[in-house]
Amino acid sequence: MARKENYVTMLKSVSTLIYKTAMVSLLCGFLIVGCKSDDPSDRPEVVLDSDGDGILDEEEIANGTNKNNACDPAQVSGYMGFDDTSSVWLASDCDKDGITNGDELSDGTDPYVDQITDTDGDGVANSAELAAGTDVNDPCDPKQEAGYTGHNPSSTLWSMADCDADGVLNGDELTASTDPYVEDAVYPIAEFLPKLSDLLLFKGEVANLEFNSTVHEYELATPLYTDYSYKLRSISIPQETSMEYNGEGLLEFPDNTIITKTFYYLNDERDPSLGRKIIETRLLIKKNGLWEMGNYIWNEAQDEANLSLDGPIVPVSWIDQTGVNRNVNYQVPIMPNCVQCHNVNGASRPIGPKARNLNFVSNGINSLQNFIDKGLLNGAPNISEIEKLPIWSDMSFSFSERARAYMDVNCAHCHQPGGFHDASGGVRPDFRYETPFANTNIESFKTDIVNRINTDPAFGPSMPLVGVSVIHQEGVTLIEDYINTLN
Repeated sequence: MARKENYVTMLKSVSTLIYKTAMVSLLCGFLIVGCKSDDPSDRPEVVLDSDGDGILDEEEIANGTNKNNACDPAQVSGYMGFDDTSSVWLASDCDKDGITNGDELSDGTDPYVDQITDTDGDGVANSAELAAGTDVNDPCDPKQEAGYTGHNPSSTLWSMADCDADGVLNGDELTASTDPYVEDAVYPIAEFLPKLSDLLLFKGEVANLEFNSTVHEYELATPLYTDYSYKLRSISIPQETSMEYNGEGLLEFPDNTIITKTFYYLNDERDPSLGRKIIETRLLIKKNGLWEMGNYIWNEAQDEANLSLDGPIVPVSWIDQTGVNRNVNYQVPIMPNCVQCHNVNGASRPIGPKARNLNFVSNGINSLQNFIDKGLLNGAPNISEIEKLPIWSDMSFSFSERARAYMDVNCAHCHQPGGFHDASGGVRPDFRYETPFANTNIESFKTDIVNRINTDPAFGPSMPLVGVSVIHQEGVTLIEDYINTLN
């Protein structure tokens, strides 16, 4: 019996030992697992590419690129290392052409090549120009054939270029319905031919007064008064030449320059569509450094003007802007009259196109800036640095500014040193705008000035002496008001 009890006791002891051993083993297993979870070397490796550009975050951090920018670092054409499942990469635009990477994949285009941007407006994308070795900033490179229409007409760079090198800007060619890739510009003939149409100044019928693209219209801040007539002015210079800036006075012109001024009246100033009567077209042509003058008088049919030395009187009737019926016997000047006004120091020259008189805006265009933009005028500073001749009728200017501007244009061609009434011959008036007041002698001659501007034209001491048949009442009032400020 004792043996049996001892055996049972022994079995219980063994069972208890086995149980404790198992529990210890299980506990150690938990402890081992717990210890492994705290050991970084035993963790599973996690690989991150936050922006989907195919470069791991840790590598971007090391290289100093942005791990959240799918386009940093920049990649070259044909790069395929990106992750096309990454929402960040798909939504990005790595070539900055306005199309997302995802849309480029869908379209079969390269998300790393800008196939849209066209810097110079020539219709060839920058990427294609770079590949071909042409200039992305030159609208005329590559050279295009006649009839090419792939260009971007809204591009300022393209519009201001001259791809056919004919002296006419691309934009002006479009306006004139000519081909900017074909040298088809018409240049006027710098000769006094029998008919005005022979000179090729105008496009189509001369009566339309529409200039060819190589003839450039301009306007003046303060124009010459001529019996209330309207004037259409133009300058044409030979191909591959330019005018030169010569201070704020008269521009320098190359030989074979043609300056025109056409005088006309609107039948009804309130409605230009009711037609006009054209009287004459005066020309100055520069030959061998000297200016020659000629005049074309328009016929009754108003379809042509003929070169003439005559000085006829042309009766004109019109309705002014206030609805009043007006009449004038317009006097066409004869050649000695023209020489009298245009002659300075024994040589003829233009009167109106001075830099300061061109430096103003009319109908949204500054005539001086327009010449500069078209490459027709060299050497000029920024127009903000060039003095502007006051507009004689603009009340925002003082009496002195307005009156001095008016006399500069209407009187100074005679009243200046070397002019018909030579200001250098004793004490004489000098009405040039640039002359300091103390040197003008206006103070000394103020009474005479008032008397002369009130004298009917063509009667002895009238001022101006020629070129008008009726007093310019508004101009007279301005000069009188100005003189009164000196009393």
